[in-house]
Amino acid sequence: MALPPAIVAGCFLVAALVAAVVMVYIAWRGSKPTPFYSEAVSERYLLELPDAEIDAYYELKDRLQQQVGVEDTPAEGPGADAPAAPWAHKLSPEERHSLQQALMRRLVRTIERLDRVQSDKPGNGRLWAKKLVSEQFWASLCDAERLVGEEVDSCLAEADDIEPGWREHIFHQAVQIWRMEKQHVTDKKDAKKAVVQVKKQKEKEVRRAVVEVKQAEEEKVRQERLAEKMMEKLLKEEESANKKDKSKCKEKAAAKPKAKKK
Repeated sequence: MALPPAIVAGCFLVAALVAAVVMVYIAWRGSKPTPFYSEAVSERYLLELPDAEIDAYYELKDRLQQQVGVEDTPAEGPGADAPAAPWAHKLSPEERHSLQQALMRRLVRTIERLDRVQSDKPGNGRLWAKKLVSEQFWASLCDAERLVGEEVDSCLAEADDIEPGWREHIFHQAVQIWRMEKQHVTDKKDAKKAVVQVKKQKEKEVRRAVVEVKQAEEEKVRQERLAEKMMEKLLKEEESANKKDKSKCKEKAAAKPKAKKK
């Protein structure tokens, strides 16, 4: 008996809804990160500015400005648009050099972060394009790059505040220092590896020498035992030869005819 069209349509609608719900659930489960993915991939790109060097620079700057009676505030009133004389010129050469060194350390550590984020961005960009990293992670990486760039710009501005025109050279100088430090670290690691290799080689040579001495002693003992066996064999052969000679002499003596009496 054929079912009424209304019942058939209702069953078809229910089946379609169930199929749709199953597909949505599967898609949701597929888009949900697995525990392994959550542990292996961070949700945010972790990069911190060199806070220690930044704080050290500003503490030194504030102390030197108080020393020369200058406040680090924008000029106000008539003539505010005119460039002010660099306050750092009131410092002694030693004090200005200390401030320059503090700024250089700050910029070198910032370049270290800049190199890291610029090295990480292309690979993570490809992962983000393939949806292998989250939008939040990619956005945090871009934010980190922006913050590092702003820190570099701040260092350049501080350089001009200390010495007008220095901003044109300080970045290149800091890059050279950073590269020298990086090469020094690499050389130090290579030297450490070389020392370890030399140590291992010496230990290997010592073990080889010990083995060779042991083998020489074992060979000496073997040769001595072999010599003893050869001597024993020669003595036995000599003793056997003597016995044979005596036996032959006896046989000859027994075979010799006795002399006749007259």
